[in-house]
Amino acid sequence: MARYAGNVPYSYNVVWPRIDGVAVSQGWSVSPTSTIERRFYSKGMSAFSWGANLTVHVQDAGTFTRITFDTSSTTLVGYSRARGEVEKFIVALGGALD
Repeated sequence: MARYAGNVPYSYNVVWPRIDGVAVSQGWSVSPTSTIERRFYSKGMSAFSWGANLTVHVQDAGTFTRITFDTSSTTLVGYSRARGEVEKFIVALGGALD
């Protein structure tokens, strides 16, 4: 598992409604077990991966939102692509990784 974190320069109430939309637009499926504070996403098998899971922790920090990503994959190729996938996700929300 790999962990990445970053900030989005918008308040929680601006970021929160967009998270699932960004995930779906990037090919992630939303798990029905997701909660408001913790979102679970997955991607199926492809030519380069046996699948991946992404857990997104969202924390209200006043004028910005703190987001932590936990990624897991079943292959080394999946792990090597994890940072790029997470970075693409947070940039789509208007933020950046630490």
